[in-house]
Amino acid sequence: MITLSSGSLFKRILARAAFNRYRQVFDMAGYAIMLIDNDTNRYIKVNRAAAELFGYTGEELEKMTPLDLFTDNETVDPLSVSGAKTEESIIRPARRKDGKIITIKVQTSYQEQFHVSLISDVTEEYRIRRALELNEERLREAQRIGRFGWWEYRPETNRYIGSEEISRIFNDDPSNLSFSYQDNISYTHPEDRSYLISAIEDAIEKKKESYSLTYRIITPKGTVKAITVNSNVKFDENGRLLYRYGTCQDITETQKIVDDLIAARRQAEESDRLKTTFLANFSHEIRTPLNAMLGFLNILTSMDTTEQEKEEMVRLIEVNSQRLLRLINDMIDMSRIESNSMEIKYINVEMNGFVNSMVSSFNHELEASGKKNLRLIPVIDKSKTAVYQYIDELRLSQIFSNLVSNAIKFTDQGEIRYGYRISRTENRYAITYFVTDTGVGIRPERLDDIFLPFVQYWNEDVPKVQGAGLGLPICKRLTELMKGRIWVESLPGKGSSFLFSFNTPVMIE
Repeated sequence: MITLSSGSLFKRILARAAFNRYRQVFDMAGYAIMLIDNDTNRYIKVNRAAAELFGYTGEELEKMTPLDLFTDNETVDPLSVSGAKTEESIIRPARRKDGKIITIKVQTSYQEQFHVSLISDVTEEYRIRRALELNEERLREAQRIGRFGWWEYRPETNRYIGSEEISRIFNDDPSNLSFSYQDNISYTHPEDRSYLISAIEDAIEKKKESYSLTYRIITPKGTVKAITVNSNVKFDENGRLLYRYGTCQDITETQKIVDDLIAARRQAEESDRLKTTFLANFSHEIRTPLNAMLGFLNILTSMDTTEQEKEEMVRLIEVNSQRLLRLINDMIDMSRIESNSMEIKYINVEMNGFVNSMVSSFNHELEASGKKNLRLIPVIDKSKTAVYQYIDELRLSQIFSNLVSNAIKFTDQGEIRYGYRISRTENRYAITYFVTDTGVGIRPERLDDIFLPFVQYWNEDVPKVQGAGLGLPICKRLTELMKGRIWVESLPGKGSSFLFSFNTPVMIE
């Protein structure tokens, strides 16, 4: 017969009471609590919260392992799934009995024979956190695409802080931004600093709640950017500045588009003005030779006209006919060039013969101008037997004809030299063609304008001469079509030199 002392019985009663309290706490806990056997990795005991969390009964769960609950069990270690051998909490997806995927937080404590996992449902918390992270990511992406960011300035620290995009704008580096008020001024373009300082001081002095500024900055890499800053200002009840905050946007590309549009508009307005001037000049240039020819024809048919007078009238009719024909040809050529229908036919042209072939026609034009104190001098390289360049002979002749004709118009005395010179660079020959005169010259600020259509230099600088302002633009376009360039060197009163060259093969014999 076994007898128990009162002390031993009392200990057993206390142990049973403690165990019951433990079971009560275990079952009523708000956290899901699950005991897992270290050897079998099966659940030993789960509480009611765990059963409700996963949708199984306690008996069903006690026949399962953590691998049965998680969605990625084929890629993980059994111990790491339940969090064994670590006190750190883990976040992972799990599958309920009804198939619904939930997000749980697992905190596991490892003991000698079992480990205990405290599990809580963080699905909503995790969804909200992920939504916030996604919104932040989208906001950063929107700022990057829109090239704008937020900033804040605190007077007590005298420093600006800002988003990654603000740093990218000012430093070309997407990191967090922090710099002083003085640094901000130093970033500003020197021409805009006084404007920025006065605008900020004016806003604070007048207690403006918001203002907007557009100015330029220079980054540490030397890049000039145009930015727009929108600012809000907070003051306390005594009118003391608390802080400023707002957005900053890089509008460099937008500003460039605006500038290009303004320039295009001005160019269009200038083009309209030039075309209007051209139409007036063109109608005058057409009527003048036509009226002259009609007058000379009337004189020719007069009974009192002598033979000598008739010869002179015929010569003058021919001169005016050539003038009218050149004007019409220039208009046709400009139209063909503008419509990209001008055809270039390349052949090997022998330059010495080519220059000599133009002498008679240029001398005839000089004679028709009546300028007896002016000489035309062709220039060739007589040391070479033959000089060839692969080029369109007709268009080259047209360029020379326009340039020599212009030189005759603007030169009263002295000489006009036209021809070519040879140079050798990098084991290849090159030819530079030229027409040089001793005429009135051109002011430096007008050198670029003279190649624009319908522009005539006499409008401001010299007495009016015949022409519609198409000769030089045609020369420029033809030169570019034949893979070359044309430029001018000139000084007022010192004459002008028009030079042009082509990037086509040159052969010397």
